[in-house]
Amino acid sequence: MNAIVIYLIISTCGLALGQTPQQVSSLITDLLSNYNKKVRPVVDQSMPVTLDISFNLISIIGVDEVNEKLETSGYLSIMWNDAMVTWDPVTNSDIYRIFLPQGDIWKPDLVLGNGFKKFEELGGHFYYIDIDYTGSIFWQPFQVFETHCSMDTTYFPYDKEVCEIVFVVWSYSVNEVEIRKSDDGIDLSAYEESGVWEIIQTDVKVSKSSIDSKVTFSIHIKRKPLYYVLNVIVPILFLGMLTILVFVLPVDAGEKMSYAMTVFLSFAVFLTIINTQLPVSSDSTSILSIYLLLQMSMGVLVLVITALQIRLHHRDETVPMPRVFKIMVNLDNCIRCTKSCQSSKSGSISPTMNTENQPKADQEALEEKPWDNTKVDWKDVTSAIDFLAFWIFLILYVALTIYLFISIAT
Repeated sequence: MNAIVIYLIISTCGLALGQTPQQVSSLITDLLSNYNKKVRPVVDQSMPVTLDISFNLISIIGVDEVNEKLETSGYLSIMWNDAMVTWDPVTNSDIYRIFLPQGDIWKPDLVLGNGFKKFEELGGHFYYIDIDYTGSIFWQPFQVFETHCSMDTTYFPYDKEVCEIVFVVWSYSVNEVEIRKSDDGIDLSAYEESGVWEIIQTDVKVSKSSIDSKVTFSIHIKRKPLYYVLNVIVPILFLGMLTILVFVLPVDAGEKMSYAMTVFLSFAVFLTIINTQLPVSSDSTSILSIYLLLQMSMGVLVLVITALQIRLHHRDETVPMPRVFKIMVNLDNCIRCTKSCQSSKSGSISPTMNTENQPKADQEALEEKPWDNTKVDWKDVTSAIDFLAFWIFLILYVALTIYLFISIAT
């Protein structure tokens, strides 16, 4: 008996609180019978419709540095009040909310202000709008947004970009439809982390003019550099070191030129491979691109010096040696400390040599050109070139590399 009573109570309450399709259909018919979606839904037409807009970012699909394009997926949360679709739930079977296709009632003509594609309405025919009995409208159009984003790749791969997603009320003036930013701003609760970019900050700004009203969602992103450091920068550093090691090989080995050419070609082939991974922009040149250009220039210079070395190494000893080569050999001796600088400068002049009987012109020549009296051969010249070029290029390489990392990482 008690079970029957409980069942009757639950059944009665369910009938009282539930709504049948006919009741919901009747309410929708009554609401839309005199509804004109071409008219702004305010009682006083001199007052604007206020839109509360927030942006829910789902993911950063990609960033195209060449075309300066940001591709994201997400949806807008748009709220406004429609005075033409209000009802009393008590007299309408306790119906507090209904859902209608977005094309059945008035909605703002928001467009993507900085998009790549043609203007098109947000959402689609299969989207529904949530309507509360007080006339509060809640609309969430989802879309993949392709927007213009100015790129500054100077500090690639440690670059930071600021991309904007702008929405504009296209037809109505600010006196008719007014945008107000939501307290939520850009909601990242459903955001899926990108493997290339990291969001470091988000901003929302509402701009109003005499013509229109727009809201700008700014996304501050930073590139994750680990992939490019391991696959681009580190191999370049290794190839740069191999280029300098050309001057360690003696000319007599016979492999000096072939080694230099092999390293240079390897560097060129590697640059061709990684060229597709580097951003291309005519407005800004990355420091890494300048570094690569300098490395290539160093490689060309190494080839030229190596070719000249081989030419000098096999020159006949009877050929007069220019003074600059003798200075280079003596400088090499001074740096290596293999000979005394004083003895190098004195050359063949002996402290016990009697120069009083020599002609005055010869004495002046010996005093003014001590380098010319040093006995050196062409092998000494090529050895000096190897030593001096190695340290010059090593210092230059280290300085450029330190400058590269300090510039792009700060």
